[in-house]
Amino acid sequence: MVYYVKKGKVPEQRHTYDDRSHIFKEELFGLKAFDGKYSLLYHKYDPAEIEKTSVEYREKLSKVDLVEHRHIKAGLLGKLNNFYTGRQTLFYNDSTSTGVIDTDSTPDAYFRNALCDEVFYVQSGKGSIESPFGTLKFRKGDFIYIPRGTTYRAVMDERSFFFFTISSDHMDIPAHYMNKYGQIKEGMPYYTRDIEIPEFHESTESPGEYHIMVDYGSYYLNISRTYPVLDLEGYDGYLYPFTINIDKFAPIVGKLHMPPPVHTVFEAEHFMIGAFLPRLFDFHERAIPIPYYHNNIDSDELIFYSSGNFMSRTGIGEKSITMHVHGIIHGPQPGVVGNSLGETKTDEVAIMVESYKWLMPTEKAESVKDKNYMYSWKAGKD
Repeated sequence: MVYYVKKGKVPEQRHTYDDRSHIFKEELFGLKAFDGKYSLLYHKYDPAEIEKTSVEYREKLSKVDLVEHRHIKAGLLGKLNNFYTGRQTLFYNDSTSTGVIDTDSTPDAYFRNALCDEVFYVQSGKGSIESPFGTLKFRKGDFIYIPRGTTYRAVMDERSFFFFTISSDHMDIPAHYMNKYGQIKEGMPYYTRDIEIPEFHESTESPGEYHIMVDYGSYYLNISRTYPVLDLEGYDGYLYPFTINIDKFAPIVGKLHMPPPVHTVFEAEHFMIGAFLPRLFDFHERAIPIPYYHNNIDSDELIFYSSGNFMSRTGIGEKSITMHVHGIIHGPQPGVVGNSLGETKTDEVAIMVESYKWLMPTEKAESVKDKNYMYSWKAGKD
């Protein structure tokens, strides 16, 4: 995605053959028709082969129209044993959904999101994403990026918990992180060498029975085929899955409070994903480490709490999710500003999705809501 990758066997020039007796099945895997990022994939078998299909309709999400600040205790939702159909959506709009997955099973079928890019933050567990690009291992603290159209299988080595953001917007590394040559600039929270790509291995699978679940939003198209999914002999290009681990980030700090955009990991047209990580606090002698009171005039602010002590919040635990909505002021809860004075560092790990379009809660979110959270700013608590 960030840099050019070439793996396995590829022809000397694109759309040519080196050996007439062994012509690759060449697939252009690209965004925005022929104008976006792309990779060229060289298959052993016909990638378009289909034997039969069936349609599986998805349950429609039930939204809750009441606008209020929310604290969702996502860890109480429990395990659903499927990485694909076990995605528990908690907030969504017409382009983006966020939620959690809690699973320890490996599906037999492969999966392909036809409409959306996918980003998964690994709260706990480990495993791998198997795709034609190779095996992409993941562990606690990883952001897993999977571009739309990627066919993959999620393999769990142990029970794993994920916070996901899935969107029809194209998610990408922030444009202002890049120089005009396509490199990540000095002074950014992470660098090109921090990005892990799949370990490529040439196809060893034989024809048999293979299944792909293609997500079209309101339904899944289930495809059965004879030829293997993991059949690449090589590929090159700029579009592929990857991971970045928060352990490699270098959070940006300043003399006074730094705003959330300095912690951006991915950006999209209608939202950004950021990561608040362990770091030194502001070093002005009279700095207030706690963030401002904030009126989200044109955005909704969702935060997934991974670990550590998030000083501006009380009553928050691991796997909590807060939603602070546009139109209602929020900020430090009573008592925490004074308690923060003199603090020099934080051990917090929290993932933020700041949406520039209204995110609506689902009934699933309401089922594990802290009903008193909206009133945690009551007078007299300071």
